[in-house]
Amino acid sequence: MRLCEQNRSDVVREDVLRVSGARGRLRPSAGFPRAVAGAWLVLALLVSSLLLSPVSSPAAAASHVPIALDMRIAGDDTVTRIVIEFDRPVEVSHLLLAKPWRLVLDFNKIGYGFDGEAINTSGLVSAVRYGDMGGNHSRLIFRTHRPFKVMDVRGRQDRETGRHNVVIDLQVTGEEAFTDALDRSITTSAVINTAQKQDRLGAVRDHDRPFTIVIDPGHGGIDNGAKGVGGTQEKDITLAFAKTLRDRLAKFPGARVYMTRETDVFITLSDRTGFARQHEADLFVSIHADSLRQHGVRGATIYTISEKASDQVAASVAANENLADSMAGVERPEGDDSVSDILVDLARRETLGFSVQFARLAISDMKGFARLIKNPHRYAGFRVLKAPDVPSVLIELGYLSNKEDEALLNEKEWRAGLADRLANAIEKFAALSSRQIGASVASGG
Repeated sequence: MRLCEQNRSDVVREDVLRVSGARGRLRPSAGFPRAVAGAWLVLALLVSSLLLSPVSSPAAAASHVPIALDMRIAGDDTVTRIVIEFDRPVEVSHLLLAKPWRLVLDFNKIGYGFDGEAINTSGLVSAVRYGDMGGNHSRLIFRTHRPFKVMDVRGRQDRETGRHNVVIDLQVTGEEAFTDALDRSITTSAVINTAQKQDRLGAVRDHDRPFTIVIDPGHGGIDNGAKGVGGTQEKDITLAFAKTLRDRLAKFPGARVYMTRETDVFITLSDRTGFARQHEADLFVSIHADSLRQHGVRGATIYTISEKASDQVAASVAANENLADSMAGVERPEGDDSVSDILVDLARRETLGFSVQFARLAISDMKGFARLIKNPHRYAGFRVLKAPDVPSVLIELGYLSNKEDEALLNEKEWRAGLADRLANAIEKFAALSSRQIGASVASGG
């Protein structure tokens, strides 16, 4: 929907929702020389223009994308208005999602010039999430504490500021009315070509082909992941560590390394798995740093796939990670529970054996450097580990809910040391896998 530059006659209602604060005017004091006052006025206007310039990331500025300069939310439990101010006209589409109730706004790529921590949720809105979905797609999600209906979504230009406002009016409604209005279309990120290659189980790895590792930095874009006790975001830690591990593996002769994401972008769980299969990965390593209610739990953990969780902590971590798509407003069709395929036949028994083998190697190499959780090899039903023909593990570097772990995760030197240990384990696994495959071929297996 193209939001045109128009003004409407609801100024009174808009004034109620404006952020308080009058716009001051500069006036020369009595007896002050007019020329000097004029010079001061020019200087003040110049400084004001600099201060009021939109705050945006270098990437956003370089690509000349529209910038969301400000956001206001106001109203009560029956009627709520959301106003988003942009520096230029934008196109927007919207959809509704349930469980919980959410309004999703989709844009072509935009920049964010407002302070996310300063957004004041009120009225029907209980939480706001925003970020990039990949490609040329950005998304804002407004979660509400009651079912609602969208009364209006429109655009207009503010005569005073020249900004282009997107105005959304919400009104409380009943469950049945919300369900009737619910847009049941399924959204996908389309970041990665997820065309599935043929099942490679039973095939002998080509020894002339590089040993291929896919590193998967968890979360990203609109999906921040866990938040540490000191404010660290999981998506930032996982990406920083993944890049360190990638650079370390680049020194390993015969290795080819890919990353599911190299920037702050959202990717669905199925796209991550599909990416590993598409690139015929010999090992898939998903990187995370979760948060738990038990703040005393700390240390690295390595997970492999299983229909039944090894313990309550593993079950809780898997439940959190499997919600990644839903947090970004990406819903699976009803009845589509690929994890119930016994997690694709427990990611096929042979592949699972290799996954467990690597987990043990990694734990052995990490000992003596990183603190490990008690019983560091655990298992649960992680959707991201369900590729049936790619040995896959999920590594929790530590838990952001623990202040000691959070401090270590933010140390560049510590991340480099842990990356060295994991790289060593990967090199051993590559060599061991080759020997095992060779022995299988020699015996006619």
